[in-house]
Amino acid sequence: MTAQTRSHLPRFLIDRAAAPGDTVPLRSDEAKHARVRRLSVGDPVALFDGAGRSYVATLESLTREGAVVRISEALPEGAGESSLELTLAVAALKADRFDWVVEKSTELGVARIQPFTSTHTLAHPSHARQARWHQIALAAAKQCGRSAAPAIGAPSDFAAVLALPAAARLLFAEDGSGASLATLPLATPASIVAVVGAEGGFTADELAAARAAGCHLIGLGPRILRAETAAITAAALCQARWGDLSAGCAGAFSVER
Repeated sequence: MTAQTRSHLPRFLIDRAAAPGDTVPLRSDEAKHARVRRLSVGDPVALFDGAGRSYVATLESLTREGAVVRISEALPEGAGESSLELTLAVAALKADRFDWVVEKSTELGVARIQPFTSTHTLAHPSHARQARWHQIALAAAKQCGRSAAPAIGAPSDFAAVLALPAAARLLFAEDGSGASLATLPLATPASIVAVVGAEGGFTADELAAARAAGCHLIGLGPRILRAETAAITAAALCQARWGDLSAGCAGAFSVER
């Protein structure tokens, strides 16, 4: 089975790692999805576990009580994942806006999402909202063909974000002080932390702290972007320059219609 054929198979989330020949019960919500798709016993399906492993399987049984699949092929670990370990650190936003950031950054291959608070942060996410982010990330990973959902850190403060380990740190500033990412003299880093601020941006003290922490300040063009737009633009720019949206990977992704 070719990669293109596999990409069109119905895709389901499983709760554990497996091996060829194993039978695996689908979660109740995934079994319901299989029934809605009107699948039949013997149909091929794609599976992933959210932690980097993907499989091809066949549907062994499908009833009102549940569904069971049999693994026929284990795919290379990390299928659908970017070579760039990109952490997107985003100042907490209003609930629906941050939900959107989680969904779209998952589609763009971000490895980790780190919410944080800063001087101009207005939102303070609850534990329930944090659990929702995890479910949104899993659903987006399922839709876009990733084998892993991004890790989502508990909200931290700005100082902790500046201390996150990475080969390069980028802070996307809206005050005109940032350089162009395209001309940044930076060889391909193994890992990046990309920091995007709240609706009110960063204070002068926060920008000074970022510089002292070794952050490259990057601009996002002549227009004022909403915070959630800036976050997704930053992720896309990093993947386009150093990740799997680069020119050498043209045609490596598809558009859902």
